[in-house]
Amino acid sequence: MMGRSHLALGALAGVAVAKLTGTNMIDGAAAVMVAAVSSLVPDLDSDGLLTRKLTERPLRFIRLFSGYIGVFLILLSYFPDTRNGQFLTAFVGLMFLGVGFIFRDHASRKWMVTLLGLLIMGSAIYLQFGEKMLNLKRFPYEVLHSDYVWVLGLGLFIAIVPHFSHRTYTHTIWALSAWGYIWFYAEVSLGMQGLFLSAVYGYASHLLADTLTVAGIRYLHPFPPLIKVPLIRTKKDGRKETAVVLISSIIVLLVCFDMLSL
Repeated sequence: MMGRSHLALGALAGVAVAKLTGTNMIDGAAAVMVAAVSSLVPDLDSDGLLTRKLTERPLRFIRLFSGYIGVFLILLSYFPDTRNGQFLTAFVGLMFLGVGFIFRDHASRKWMVTLLGLLIMGSAIYLQFGEKMLNLKRFPYEVLHSDYVWVLGLGLFIAIVPHFSHRTYTHTIWALSAWGYIWFYAEVSLGMQGLFLSAVYGYASHLLADTLTVAGIRYLHPFPPLIKVPLIRTKKDGRKETAVVLISSIIVLLVCFDMLSL
């Protein structure tokens, strides 16, 4: 399915969780947001909606910055006193200009997502230990037993999944379990009700939606079977996707008005 359909289904899952768990307004809003984001996470292994949203602006900034630096250095190469200096300055300027062309493909977006994951991991360690992080004697043990271990797991998950082939490990119960494990500890750490179920339901909504496509998914990848209900061809059956979202909306609406129990 398309990213917008996954996003809608994830948000609906979050609304259902907020209703069923009886959360307050703040926790309910957080549940919807977590479920919506979780519904897009499986497609971090492709050039999906979440990947583009996370990388589009940073990569655009890098391209612009490198382009300006490249042009500046090329213009500056006319002024040095020696030919060697001119050549080197122009060469470096051309390298900076080349960055703008390199950081346009899917591989660059994957590595940008990985960098984001590593930054999240680093922030988790810093939030817990501050400047003392450089003086930890039992680094792995103390980090893994910190209050922010779920942030560490979140960063690790985000850093790794872009490098899997599409619809392989991210579209399995293994990944769903790992994602749920992270948000179980997040719910305990933050004291916000519904985060765990929202993350699980949002992620599961993506897997169930992709099961309705002709490609299907392997829930136990790399092991068979391939499970599919071939109703939808991605990018071709927009009306069918809309129908699935509308049916899901009706079901959630009935749940919210206590006309249907799940």
